[in-house]
Amino acid sequence: MKVYLVMLVFMWVKSHPDENLSAAQYIQKHGYPFEAHTYPTEDGYLLTAHRIPHGTATNHSRQVALLVHGMGGGGENFIFTGPTNSLAFYLADRGYDVWLFNARGTTASRKHSTLDPDKDSGKFWDFSWHEMGVYDLPATIEYIQQKTGVESVFYVGHSQGTTVLLVMLSWIPQMNPKIRVAALLAPTVFLHDTSSPLLMILARLFPLLQKLLEQANWYELPVPKNPNLLNSIMKIFCTPQFFQSFCIDFLGIIAGGVLRRFNKTQLPVIVQYAPQALSLKQPAHYAQSVISGEFKPFDHGPKRNFQLFNSPKPQYYNLSNCKAPMALFYSPDDPISNIRMVDKFAVKLPNVVLKHQVAVEGWNHLDYIMAFDLKEVVNEPLYEVFKGFE
Repeated sequence: MKVYLVMLVFMWVKSHPDENLSAAQYIQKHGYPFEAHTYPTEDGYLLTAHRIPHGTATNHSRQVALLVHGMGGGGENFIFTGPTNSLAFYLADRGYDVWLFNARGTTASRKHSTLDPDKDSGKFWDFSWHEMGVYDLPATIEYIQQKTGVESVFYVGHSQGTTVLLVMLSWIPQMNPKIRVAALLAPTVFLHDTSSPLLMILARLFPLLQKLLEQANWYELPVPKNPNLLNSIMKIFCTPQFFQSFCIDFLGIIAGGVLRRFNKTQLPVIVQYAPQALSLKQPAHYAQSVISGEFKPFDHGPKRNFQLFNSPKPQYYNLSNCKAPMALFYSPDDPISNIRMVDKFAVKLPNVVLKHQVAVEGWNHLDYIMAFDLKEVVNEPLYEVFKGFE
């Protein structure tokens, strides 16, 4: 009887050696250098990027790589599958000075020069991914240029990280020369072509949900004023091996399908870094895109649109302005970024250097950051693209 009790307790409390580590501790534990850099945006947000200046075998780097996360994530998205599999470590070991972007509102960048994210929530969280593309990315790239002296960066974006790049390059065309080449993982643009019924339903319901939450002063997702609460809850329920399958199925619902290649051993690490806080307007902006079929700034309504855009409706993002070299990575089994979507917007981009269809059955939207075989499926073909532009 005692043996069974011990086994039950072990099943419940068995921990991961990398649990409860900050990003800095996690990176340094695996032998990599770490730096944190804080800098302002033009509209007053204070962002913090995490830097891995070089790999474990050398103290030099040849090029700079900027890695930009998706919605609900942070820079940790590119490290949390471990040192042998994660893209940030992979690039650092191949001579890249790796910078991990953290968008406004995330754990590392939940700061503003004058606004408090809790006391001034209505103003602090009044942004979508448009502002990330117009303010956050340019500020980050220009800061990296000042610190490193490089003229251009190698760019990797996943999901929303692809959206904000296209926003920046279309809205501020002079930023194009500062992108050496961009690898877009699961490009997220024309979402009305989604093959996910759940996404379509949520997009239709979201305007009503947005109004209800705004009336309750709920501008931050998932939990206002307590951005780590959901992580703590998920850690309690997802760390025990008995419940891990349920947690993975839940993540699969978010990704639009079954996660067949999920790195289960890293689940306790992943849930401590994700999800991270986001504004209500980020998913609301995507919902507008799903419904309208258009790629354009957030539609605030005629009155504010006139104030911001001098027009009752916002203008379209001009994708023909996005002249930086682009490599597109997509999967037919990703309902959020499928072949039809990629084909539709790829013809609007003037400099697509590669369209790479992931040759793995069942590859899903979150597999680009969570799969156990990232090194072979994503990192290696991406690195081949980068080598051609060094």
